[in-house]
Amino acid sequence: MLKRSLRFAIGPSLGVTLGHVIISRVMYPHLYNKTYPSILEHAGMCLIVGYIVSFLASLTIEWVKSKLDCDKDTMKI
Repeated sequence: MLKRSLRFAIGPSLGVTLGHVIISRVMYPHLYNKTYPSILEHAGMCLIVGYIVSFLASLTIEWVKSKLDCDKDTMKI
């Protein structure tokens, strides 16, 4: 369950990172002046936060699935 959540979290976190960094920089270039971090720092922060959130969401879903499967098995008895 833990390995599956760790592997699953890579895809969504990369997608969120690319979308957040690239789309925001292309659509609003006038907002990103010298006060904002560089693209690499921005992407790194988004990647870390996106990975953590995606991992926790995936782990929660897997945990709920396992609990529901366990409840179904106990109801059959």
